[in-house]
Amino acid sequence: MKTKIPRIGWIIGVFLLMLVIGCKGSKGSAGPAGDKGDPGIPAVDKGSISGTVKDAATDNPIEGATVETSPVTSTAITNSTGAFIISNAPIGVYSVTATKSGYVVYTLTGVGVAAGGTTSVSLVIAAESPVLGPGIITGTVKNAVGTGIQSATVSVEGQSASAITDASGNFSISNVTPGFVYLYVAKPAGSSYLDGETRNGIYVAAGGTVSGVSITLSSRPSDFATFIGGAQCAACHTTENSDESVSAHYHSITSDTSRMISLGVWPSVGGTVDPGITANSPVDGSPGVSVYLCQNSSGVYSMKFGGTANCLITTDGTIVPVSGTYGGEGDGGIDNVQNVGKFKQRFLAKLADVSYASSWTYNSPADKARDYLILPVQITQSGDGAPKWGAYKNTEWTQQKRTFSRACAGCHNTGMTITWETSTGNNYITAYDYLDLNITCEKCHGPGSEHRDEPTATKKLKIIIPKYLTAVAERNVCGQCHAADAGKSKVPDGSFGYAYNSANASLLGSGTYVPGVYDPADYIKGFGVTVANGGGFDAWNDGIHGKAHRQQYPELAVSVHTNNPYEKLTCSSCHNTHTLRQGPKDFTVVSGADTYVFNTPTFKNNLLCLGCHAPYGPFASLTKAGVAAVFVDAGGTVTKNGSPYAPSASEISAAKNSIASSVGQHMEDEVNMGVAAYNPLNDNLPVGRCQSCHMPKTGKSGGYTTGVDGNGDSALIEGDQGSHAFDIIWPWQSAALKKSSGGTDTDIMPNSCGKCHEGSRLSGN
Repeated sequence: MKTKIPRIGWIIGVFLLMLVIGCKGSKGSAGPAGDKGDPGIPAVDKGSISGTVKDAATDNPIEGATVETSPVTSTAITNSTGAFIISNAPIGVYSVTATKSGYVVYTLTGVGVAAGGTTSVSLVIAAESPVLGPGIITGTVKNAVGTGIQSATVSVEGQSASAITDASGNFSISNVTPGFVYLYVAKPAGSSYLDGETRNGIYVAAGGTVSGVSITLSSRPSDFATFIGGAQCAACHTTENSDESVSAHYHSITSDTSRMISLGVWPSVGGTVDPGITANSPVDGSPGVSVYLCQNSSGVYSMKFGGTANCLITTDGTIVPVSGTYGGEGDGGIDNVQNVGKFKQRFLAKLADVSYASSWTYNSPADKARDYLILPVQITQSGDGAPKWGAYKNTEWTQQKRTFSRACAGCHNTGMTITWETSTGNNYITAYDYLDLNITCEKCHGPGSEHRDEPTATKKLKIIIPKYLTAVAERNVCGQCHAADAGKSKVPDGSFGYAYNSANASLLGSGTYVPGVYDPADYIKGFGVTVANGGGFDAWNDGIHGKAHRQQYPELAVSVHTNNPYEKLTCSSCHNTHTLRQGPKDFTVVSGADTYVFNTPTFKNNLLCLGCHAPYGPFASLTKAGVAAVFVDAGGTVTKNGSPYAPSASEISAAKNSIASSVGQHMEDEVNMGVAAYNPLNDNLPVGRCQSCHMPKTGKSGGYTTGVDGNGDSALIEGDQGSHAFDIIWPWQSAALKKSSGGTDTDIMPNSCGKCHEGSRLSGN
């Protein structure tokens, strides 16, 4: 029998939440960075769809509902908890329909099935009215300057009901099946607009009318538009430029050593550090050469290849200077950008400093001078959090395919242009240039020349505005680089390590991907397919959770956050897309007649999550006002209906107690957890924090954290990239990956419990 939890109070601003019954294991010490690991399972062509069916009015589970797909696969019947699973569905995109006698049929569209994976969905069905019939939705479709758009087709997703807008952009859709619905807007044929939709579900009552729905469509530049560079954007967009110029995206690549981190792990002037790493020779590419870290004069850093472990002796080895850096942002990094994650930093070498590259042909010396190779030793904070050295592509860093222009530039440069040779069949780069070394405005908004030249009143009609795209298209803004760790160009076939299609060189973007205009599957080989190579999603064997970094897009695509009747989330729902600092800058929540706007709420104290999830489901007892009150008490700023929100001390106290009790009860109900003190700012006490269970770190960017299992054997605890599938990974799911013999710790996916509990970890051997 469960023990009723006492009311949980607040002491000195500390949440008191729930801890798993049993002893908390130690976090363990950091393991070595290690290699990427063995390839995953061979590509498969089927996956699953699982989820729940609930009553739209009561949120109670519906037993005995029939769930089917279109195209047709198999049929499932929900159990007593409303749960179902449809297995062995061929990969693709489906509409999922829930039916039950006495309820209105509900269909959720755009549900993707990945190879070997399980997509999570949420379905709701509304009770039929014995008298009232279908509903009506009326509204307007307009462009970014507020002018109505004629001849746009507005459809109810999953239904046949639709309408075409009149000369003023108005529409009226009749015969709408009651329940939650989304509207999709197809742009008028031949127009310069992009498709759009409603991101929030619209509840249509039986026989009722929903009016005032407004949908804005983004425009797009023409194929003649060109990139102009971030400096020209900054001339008008000063606030956005100020924000974006301090982001991790903006500082990813530095063409000098001014943003080097953790200089204390480098040798002092005249000293030598041996990281214990061997790599290919920069002279002839031969393997197995020892690498040493040097600072032979103040502020001048380099790596010595071969010879003795003494950097001052330069005649018995080869010195390669560090000419630039890649990374170094994140928690503890140079700017300590919280919520970005643990930092890592790699080091760039000019081709002129690597003699093995002397024979590589470029169209001009300037093109070659712009290009780099990434040196084979990196620094990472992964594991126990202390900066440490690890290998990076040490057996291939001197290969011509590993030039920055060929392997990385498409996701780091803005306004990139390249040419390549075809005679060898390797498509090696021969010319390389860019307008911005890092990610600036046009990477997300498209080429800006026409926007710049347009009169002020209509400038918005000559640029892409991601918030007006469909949810899928906006996610693709980030997905062009955050979809596949090993993403390869579609054309030339798999040659470049980023989204590229040279067949579209004469179109908008000049061969690079432009969000909302193109399908990423036409730019990334194997986009959305779980494969061990060829440019797809590098997942654990469950096909859902990524093993490597930069794979948040496919995880989010199969999560219930994107497959539900209430709201279609995108990356910007939780991230400040201009700064990457904390949460979204203007996080807006509505409660009845009140609108609250939070300034960058964080997920580390649960308030970003509760801002959406209160007062629903297990958090039905919470209010938006209470969440806002606790955020203000934590030092944040909130407006209520346009005015600063200043809750009283008693309101704050009551809200804290309510949140603590509600979150604690949720954990008790789900996993029988007990009482423990929790500080939302203390990473060493993660119990009760939403992402501890729902965003376990399955991916590896720099390295893994290792420790021991319940038997004292070595085991993998976690990686350093949080999952964006937002599901709980149970220990049995990790156990399913354990090999009967010959396994290693890195064969086994981390789970949601192993961070704290040694008994939930699994040793590979």
